[in-house]
Amino acid sequence: MSQARHYISLACALFFVSFFSGLLIRDYLRRRRHPPVQRAAERTELEAQILRPDWVFYERHLQRPAPAALRELYADHALVTAVGLKYGKRDALSTFNPLAESQMIDTRELLGFDIIAFATSDCGDPIYLRPGAAEPDTVFITYHDTNETKVFAESVAVMLETLRQSNREG
Repeated sequence: MSQARHYISLACALFFVSFFSGLLIRDYLRRRRHPPVQRAAERTELEAQILRPDWVFYERHLQRPAPAALRELYADHALVTAVGLKYGKRDALSTFNPLAESQMIDTRELLGFDIIAFATSDCGDPIYLRPGAAEPDTVFITYHDTNETKVFAESVAVMLETLRQSNREG
């Protein structure tokens, strides 16, 4: 019996050493493919795109004027280029996204319309407004793992206020 336990212990130790070695190698290769300088340049380019929203295209997509609170959000350069924002007590945003035609997500089959996600949750879920002339400015999120859509905020104004309150210093 004691020899069997010894082999089991040895097998577990080998598994964990192999597992963690694999993680280290994966991280090393990822850093080699995407060095910090390259990631910084990509983020700088993304921020430049975020700071140049294509309002004409976005309003054509929405089929209505963009909410004033969304324009206010994109005018707040510090907030709209921030990453890892808290949202309320449980949620978080990874980043805001450019408002541009290149950001159109093909969701017609799933949702019945395509979306422009103006933000992305910390789990990679798109946060957006539904297009349509009669649609309210309710903010939605569609979870990528379940395809479930929920109201994220009653409006962009409510979302903006919650973001500001959740991320106040001190």
